[in-house]
Amino acid sequence: MFDSRPMDLAERQRFLTKLPHFRPLGRPLVERIAQATTVRQLEAEQALIAEGQTATSFFAVVHGRIRVYRIAADGHEQVLHHLHDGQTFAEAALLSIGRYPAHARAVAPSTVLEIGGQAFISLLRDEPGVATAMVGSLCMWLMRLAERVEELSIASAPARLAHYLLALPTRAEGSHPEIDLPMTKKDLAAHLAITPETLSRLLRRWQDTGVIENRPRSIVVLEPRILVRIADRLEDDPA
Repeated sequence: MFDSRPMDLAERQRFLTKLPHFRPLGRPLVERIAQATTVRQLEAEQALIAEGQTATSFFAVVHGRIRVYRIAADGHEQVLHHLHDGQTFAEAALLSIGRYPAHARAVAPSTVLEIGGQAFISLLRDEPGVATAMVGSLCMWLMRLAERVEELSIASAPARLAHYLLALPTRAEGSHPEIDLPMTKKDLAAHLAITPETLSRLLRRWQDTGVIENRPRSIVVLEPRILVRIADRLEDDPA
């Protein structure tokens, strides 16, 4: 359930200590960072930052979901990331690029902690521990970007969808694993760079052929072996 209560300084400090950037730091440093933060409450589809805007902060998702995207030349939205509780973004924009390289918008009602750039950069210069933690965080972002490039490099839409589903956590549904979708199917289509119609056709075909059971916000995998072979491009999409 979305919690729109304001976060006091102590709550912001506790949240920051859970982030990889700041977990190794002592309490006085984290308190200084917390003092440089602003809590942003966003409604669904409310914009947070715009591509090309001067980067003055970076952000951490406290609650909710944030979509990071660019607008292609043909006007279509290219989704780069969907960010969830405890994830951060725009660090590189603040520290290096100087401008935000993409738009960011709330998918659902969200609470975001905005970490002020000037105060943070001063702290980064003065405290080696902050710089070390930041390098580790940026390395994690590089790994995420590499995974995203790999995901989008899969030419076949069926393989791309199967690869994405198999990477999500599962829970038991009787004798079959069930995958909770972390976004709407419209957003999933944009994330996979396919049309909503293509996604609907794939899910319907896989359900008709007994590979999955398609539910409103989840997928039950009835034939994991076939899904793995589709993801690995060892088997054609069942027709």
